[in-house]
Amino acid sequence: MSDASRAKEISEEPPMSRLFIICGKQITKERLIKHFESDGTIEECVVIMDRKTGQGKGVAYVKFTKTSSAARGLRKNGTVVEGDTRPIKVMISASYNREKHSDTSADVNENHFLRLFAIVPSNRTEEQLKEEFSLHGTVTQVRLVPDKKNDQQCAAYVKFTSFLETALAIENCNPQYKAKFCVPRNKLQQEREQKGQLLPDTISRKRVHSPDRLTTARGDTKLVVICSNQLNQDRLWRLFDICPGMKYCTIITANEINITAAVVYSSREEAQRAVDKIHGLEYPIGERIIVRFEEEFKEDIITKDTLSQFGPPKPLLSDVVQCVKKAFFICMPEAVSVRLLTDAFCRFGDLIKVYLVPGKRHGYAEFASDVAANRAIQQLHGIQLGDCRLKVLECAEYTGDQKRIRTEH
Repeated sequence: MSDASRAKEISEEPPMSRLFIICGKQITKERLIKHFESDGTIEECVVIMDRKTGQGKGVAYVKFTKTSSAARGLRKNGTVVEGDTRPIKVMISASYNREKHSDTSADVNENHFLRLFAIVPSNRTEEQLKEEFSLHGTVTQVRLVPDKKNDQQCAAYVKFTSFLETALAIENCNPQYKAKFCVPRNKLQQEREQKGQLLPDTISRKRVHSPDRLTTARGDTKLVVICSNQLNQDRLWRLFDICPGMKYCTIITANEINITAAVVYSSREEAQRAVDKIHGLEYPIGERIIVRFEEEFKEDIITKDTLSQFGPPKPLLSDVVQCVKKAFFICMPEAVSVRLLTDAFCRFGDLIKVYLVPGKRHGYAEFASDVAANRAIQQLHGIQLGDCRLKVLECAEYTGDQKRIRTEH
């Protein structure tokens, strides 16, 4: 692909006018154009191909000349392209060309973009604007904010019921209004806070793959991704950039079957959105992408490498079962998740429950038998679970009348 065609492929003018499509590997550019041409003028259609095999990778981009056309194209999410059997997944694609003063925090979820911002003459009323903008869709709210620096104009915020209506209003209203999409309020506040914390050279949202080029800040959340080796780092970047807040992605390991990569977001909420949107996605078609939080991924490794020596996990007993003996444990230096602790203690059978004391790094494991509790205390005491060393001690004995007798240690 030439530089000229590549630049055209990633164009984002007008904003949110490019669709990201996950489809069958056999779907061609011509079939996609035919599928989407009824929605508006298509500026470019790009089907991502495997350079070695010449086969499609099941991913494509359709770029329209208008945002409203892309909004119409979104309605084809879940439809089937002629000649195929599987429904396609259609999303608004994030921009790859964000500059320093662009909207770096915008979520490409179209349902977040129902408001437009416009500069209107100060003599216009909210009722007049509602009547005017109602020509383009259903207006649910109009709000005017006076301009403190210019009493001849004011800012107008107009809300519609759909992304398509907002796009149509921006495209067809008075050009002097300079209408554009509003950044969601919570995202705008987050962007301002981030700009107040970041250094000038990191404010610009540029395409960064390596963590060496971007310092990990406090509050960042790392995801671990396992996917097909047909996805290189560039394709991964594009896929995860669908969700806002991504700071970088980098491949950790690769083999003949799959690759493992790390993707870092600036907050856990943004990382969770990526998990919800991408985990389990077949990309390429037939090959699922696994996306996990780093701590969960580490726990899976610990379970496989450390806890497997104690045998398979055994089911927990009901809470109504009488507790015969407790094991007291301390996590050093920091507590690990109850999920991992439960996975460790349940290997010995007869486990009722495991709980941490709120705000502390110690807790208890309740067993329905002495034998299981004693085995857990003996074999888990001193074990290393990742960065945590577990100290396990006998806590109490239970008699028939359920009176607890503390033991000395």
